[in-house]
Amino acid sequence: MPSPPPAPNLALNPSEWHRSQRQMFLALVILVTLASAVALALQRPAFDPLDIWALPGMSALLIVLQVLLVLKRITLSAALQTAYLGGATYVLLALSHQYEVMPATSVTLMENTYWFAVIYAAAFLTFPSRLATVVTSGILILATAICAWHVTMTVPDDMRLKLAAASAQFLLTGAVLIVLNRTIGVQHHRLMATRTAAYTDVLTGLANRRAAEEHLAALAQGDTAFTLVLFDLDHFKSVNDTYGHATGDAVLRGVAGAIRHLPPGSVASRWGGEEFLLILPRHDRAEIRARLDSLRTQLRGLVLGPVSGVTASFGVASSRAGEHPDQVLARADTAMYAAKAQGRNDVRVADTIFRHDLPDPVN
Repeated sequence: MPSPPPAPNLALNPSEWHRSQRQMFLALVILVTLASAVALALQRPAFDPLDIWALPGMSALLIVLQVLLVLKRITLSAALQTAYLGGATYVLLALSHQYEVMPATSVTLMENTYWFAVIYAAAFLTFPSRLATVVTSGILILATAICAWHVTMTVPDDMRLKLAAASAQFLLTGAVLIVLNRTIGVQHHRLMATRTAAYTDVLTGLANRRAAEEHLAALAQGDTAFTLVLFDLDHFKSVNDTYGHATGDAVLRGVAGAIRHLPPGSVASRWGGEEFLLILPRHDRAEIRARLDSLRTQLRGLVLGPVSGVTASFGVASSRAGEHPDQVLARADTAMYAAKAQGRNDVRVADTIFRHDLPDPVN
């Protein structure tokens, strides 16, 4: 029974997405730090006993996380989750604290409870949907315990009934928000699964031709330089004819595994049949030769059932100023066929041939 394809990696521009997320986190650090400073400045000279240490502490936590991100000591996901837990801890402490400082005539909760809506929504952007439900449910349970304790134990008798009603409204609103965000999260997960399926080659798990074409279309809208590598497996038809299509499929999956790990901003796709297209950041001739020599060595070392080693014919073209990606692709295609015409198992970059004395193990 053939093994399932590896998990797809279909972000059409993963480097841009990752960069935008890091920029968002930096903006969060700056915003929280400035907001904390303003809040404390407005409290002078009578600082709130919680805010005087919690707001600087939250800012310090975010700054430390940002530094660790820049130093690549933690992942962006870990930074976001740690920041989230810090924020959730602060709003829970503020919820408890407000019962201690609210005016004696107060009949409702204070404004800091508004932040619970942000906390509940942010969980579903920070954690997977199921885990976010667990996290937000835990926060709601803690909030319920805090409200119940204060309403029954610390609130004056003449305020108890009205504050109990206000607390109940606050907690019920939180429960509704969790349910709504969970529902939206599930629908989002299904939407992303559908999108992933639409852009994934089922056999190899790589991006399919549609995904690659859309990435090329996006490149046409900008001025980012790039390099295309189009390659075709040598004598692949004889593999199917000799060993059967199951072995041929195993070869395609093996090749997909070899090309999956590319520089940020790259896309590896199955262009069709036994053809593959790599969309890379711009490489100079020496860089692309070194990268393709490494890839060819990997392919040559593959052992896939009765097939020992795979070779391919490569065509490479890098974008020129003002050139449409379709033109770059056409040049890569022409270069690939030039490599095939010269006997296969070769690389052609623009009008230059790199000759390699590697044997052709797939006959």
